[in-house]
Amino acid sequence: MKKRFTLKRVIIILSLVFVYSAALNYIRVLAESTVLSDITFDSDSASALSDEATDAEAENLTEEVAEVVRYYDSPIEKAAIDSYEIFAPVTTEVTAVTTVSETTEVVTTTVSPETSATTAGTTTTTTAATTTVTTTTEATTTEEDVEVDEDEDVDIDKDDEAEVDEESESDSSADLWYTVSSGSSTADTNSSDNLDNGKSYKDETLTVYDSSSGRYVTDNAFDIVCQVTYSEIGTSMEEETIKAQAVAVYTYIKYYEAKGEYASVSLKSNVPDKIIECVEAVDGLAMYYDGEYILATYCAATAGVTCSSENVWGGDREYLQSVVSEYDFLDTDNYGRVTTYTVEELKKKIESKTDITLSDDYENWIKILTYTDGGYVGNISIDGHTSAKVSGTERTLTAYVFRTYILNIRSTCFTVSYSNGVFTFVTYGYGHGVGMSQEGANLYAIYAGYTFDQILHHYYTGITIA
Repeated sequence: MKKRFTLKRVIIILSLVFVYSAALNYIRVLAESTVLSDITFDSDSASALSDEATDAEAENLTEEVAEVVRYYDSPIEKAAIDSYEIFAPVTTEVTAVTTVSETTEVVTTTVSPETSATTAGTTTTTTAATTTVTTTTEATTTEEDVEVDEDEDVDIDKDDEAEVDEESESDSSADLWYTVSSGSSTADTNSSDNLDNGKSYKDETLTVYDSSSGRYVTDNAFDIVCQVTYSEIGTSMEEETIKAQAVAVYTYIKYYEAKGEYASVSLKSNVPDKIIECVEAVDGLAMYYDGEYILATYCAATAGVTCSSENVWGGDREYLQSVVSEYDFLDTDNYGRVTTYTVEELKKKIESKTDITLSDDYENWIKILTYTDGGYVGNISIDGHTSAKVSGTERTLTAYVFRTYILNIRSTCFTVSYSNGVFTFVTYGYGHGVGMSQEGANLYAIYAGYTFDQILHHYYTGITIA
């Protein structure tokens, strides 16, 4: 018998449809709520990774949450940045404690260029000048795609390194701790740039010394730049930061090539698409000063101000001046990091690397004598000595010499104190501090919207990109 759709039947059917739809919506809301609870965090969790957090607290959060907090938490106001007291040992909050073991060493090796490695089917015999390669092993936390802790500095050839002239050191008064010679937090542009020059890295071949394998490698320049960029900063940073890093890498390599030498870099294979696409975007670009490639040095992070090359290696370079790196203090991995040494550990380090025989006057072992750009330490004394034979060479005892050849602290911007048989170093930044700050560049891209060329103009003063 054929059923007829009466008004009553229609009402019943519509009611069932409504109830079914409501049930589906309720289930969807519950599901979304469950998913969101897995990927978000409350204010208590966020505060665990603030400047007051310790490594133990941070480990309670997932790596994804830690990355979000690190890069996207709201920055404090500019006024607070300007007044931020870098040197406050009494009130400094500990964000990470590293006890340095006796296995951490500074190794200096001279590599003779005999035969290069075979890469991508290309074999080249190397005949250029010998390059001295200095490798510094830091106490680090290794994590995939977070490469700045593993290789915080580009290596500087000995020809580009010189002792700091004592007359060029800044006065040690507190009034000069935040003085910078040039630069600002405003994004710079340059009308003389040629960002579309028609050149390509793919049209040339480069040879570099790969410090990770201990070999000389000859390959297509594009592939070299991709591998070094990937090794330096991985894929976690902003695209504009990766682009800036790629241009700095290429320029750094070309600087040494122009001198008839080979740049010491670290290569990393299996480059992901993100890196390749960023290098494609800046393909062919380099930085110049007065028509010549610049020494495009970079470091992992700074103490809020970069160092001039003159106050680190000697030799003034107009494009490597001290500039503000406004957001570096947000890098809680490297800003305010604490490293401790026992008396026995420090004694072994100093006496094995120098000709100094330490006394029993522990509190006199390490004294800061002068400061340079932005509170970085200039000259020091070790148990009353202001110079010593360090790794076989007579040297003035600067913070750079101390960090590079004697002790594996992260930065030359540090405070030091002694108590109960333990020396405590609080460091700000990571690396030599000259040129581009990788963390600082990334934070400029995030908080100030800097493009790669604005990042480069900020950290390398007076340069042209073409």
